[in-house]
Amino acid sequence: MPILATVNGSFFAGRRSTAYSAAAWNPASSITTAIWFDASDTSSYSLSGSNVTAVTDKAGNATVTVNGTPNVSNTLNSYKVFAFSGSSEDFTTDEVAQASSGNHWAIGVMQWNTRNDSQDSFWSTENNSGSVANKRDYAISAGASNFDGELDLDGLITGRISSTIGNKQDFDSGVAQNTWVIMVVIFNKTGNQIALRVDGADRFTPVNDYDNSLDTLMDLRIMRNRANERMSGRMAEFFSVANIPGTGSTDVSTVIKAEGYLAHKWGLAGNLPSDHTYKSSAP
Repeated sequence: MPILATVNGSFFAGRRSTAYSAAAWNPASSITTAIWFDASDTSSYSLSGSNVTAVTDKAGNATVTVNGTPNVSNTLNSYKVFAFSGSSEDFTTDEVAQASSGNHWAIGVMQWNTRNDSQDSFWSTENNSGSVANKRDYAISAGASNFDGELDLDGLITGRISSTIGNKQDFDSGVAQNTWVIMVVIFNKTGNQIALRVDGADRFTPVNDYDNSLDTLMDLRIMRNRANERMSGRMAEFFSVANIPGTGSTDVSTVIKAEGYLAHKWGLAGNLPSDHTYKSSAP
């Protein structure tokens, strides 16, 4: 049976071989989140039956709009998860500071069920308060077929996020349908690197060409892209961070801890590669 514990209002699950305590790594005490959604924390959202009517950003920064009727009828590792039908359902926030000096990373426990557009997205960010000619944001989208996967950047002619990537960076391999994954995107301006990881491994070779910073202020759209296309899928937990992904340069040790935290909390440690630092135990 899972061991249940709470740390600063966050809910954790582990097996008896993994001891969770107040000293364990967790988003509440180990990092500063820009936005944080957590379906396991039932105090952070309101329901009508099993339908979600309101969601609180656990980071305390964003106002969240719940579109349509997402529900929490399903579970993962005995915890509730958010489910989106793909018709009119998503979570969308107002613009908050999700990047600092270009540094940003975001991670989620996600699953896609059906898609009907190459731009259907697990999540996307957008800045609508600045100049359209200079907006720099991104989306994690499906691509040509199923969820082949692509990191979509800007469509600018000059001043692009990455001249090497341009409009998009394709995944080396896709994401299977109806399968839970831990996905993280990294914009590391300090280390001049853009990366994306799935289940603790790079999904394309990190690109060492981060020319122009993401916008500081960006909204967040879960299961919705920047053109308002929606995808059918599920989300267990998601958080974004306006900081470097590790100790400096291209180090991603903080991201690796976040992967370990999510893997052991949500029963996905088996997804991690054998050489992952937190394959056997949580950080």
